[in-house]
Amino acid sequence: MAISAASYNQPSVPARFQQARQSLVTLKSTIGQSKTTEEVSFEVKRETRIRFATQPVYASRPTYGMRDVYTERDVTEDRAVYETRPTYADRPVYETKLTGSRDLRGFASATAAGLDEKADFSVQVGSGAAARVQFTGSTVAVTQNGATHNFAYTASAGSFQSAMVAALSSVSGLTASLDTSGHLSLKSDNAESLKLAEVTNELLDLSGTALDKLGLSAGTVNRQQTGTVREQNGTEQVQTGTETVIVGRESVKTGSERYEVGSETYISGSEQVEDGTESVVTGYERVVKTTDASAIERRTKQMSARQAMVSLIKAAQNDIGSAGAVGTRIAEGLAGIIGVLGSSDPLSADKLDTAVSNLDKARAAYMTSAYSGSGGLFAKSV
Repeated sequence: MAISAASYNQPSVPARFQQARQSLVTLKSTIGQSKTTEEVSFEVKRETRIRFATQPVYASRPTYGMRDVYTERDVTEDRAVYETRPTYADRPVYETKLTGSRDLRGFASATAAGLDEKADFSVQVGSGAAARVQFTGSTVAVTQNGATHNFAYTASAGSFQSAMVAALSSVSGLTASLDTSGHLSLKSDNAESLKLAEVTNELLDLSGTALDKLGLSAGTVNRQQTGTVREQNGTEQVQTGTETVIVGRESVKTGSERYEVGSETYISGSEQVEDGTESVVTGYERVVKTTDASAIERRTKQMSARQAMVSLIKAAQNDIGSAGAVGTRIAEGLAGIIGVLGSSDPLSADKLDTAVSNLDKARAAYMTSAYSGSGGLFAKSV
């Protein structure tokens, strides 16, 4: 490392070189003036300092991973919707009916209608038992299955007609009525056949037939289809549409997400920490074991020269630094001179001459380095 011109122009460094040289020369002049020997030593002065070390600083941070994200949703399907409806069929409507041809409304009695006393006829509905209908001046009698029922009437308007209709309607399976024209109408309840017949007169019965007086004729009348009727004959399932129904659940992947899975420790920096203590040299202490005044004076001058050299070395180290090769060599040369002066052995003129020579070499190297950065070399020890 080259010494700057500014550093060289500082008067302290050259002055210290000159001061150190004069001190050495003066010290040489004291050699031999006193033969008294003394025990002088320079003890190292030390102090304990805290030693520091650099160590990493750690921190913790989360670690992350990726995972799938799922959503629950319904599973559906379309189904047909049915309803139960009645089914119908057309059924033919049958009727067995016969209507008389004579208007019977104006007669107050059977006699008035021209019916003989005990005039009669029989009527049979389907396969049922035949019923005998017999007329008298005051009753209409119906005999069926061995039982006779009399339907009385009075000689007043409508009484005869009402008794006649009620008597015929009492026959099992038969309904009788007068239509709007006053004609007698007979109808089987279940469209069964109707059979009208004359009844053979008993002994001493001289009555004539009753059928023609009622506008009727003997014979059988069978059922006739009078129309159709729509009737329910059952039920059926009919699809009326569709519906969406839930049949289950399913888990569906909808994406992914970042999530925290743990933590990790990493170096986030460094820090200085105490790493114990160390003993360092802070100077030297002169120890004299004699009371000889001449020896003390000589050693005092020797110490003065030593202190001057110490000041010189420190000034040179501060000025040229310890990184450069030339500066390091200069500092080492000066340290060698201190070693000579700090020895406990008696100083000789030769040792001091060698110290002066080495000091001159150090000064020359220093001055050369100040200009060119290439100072000369010199011996490391004397």
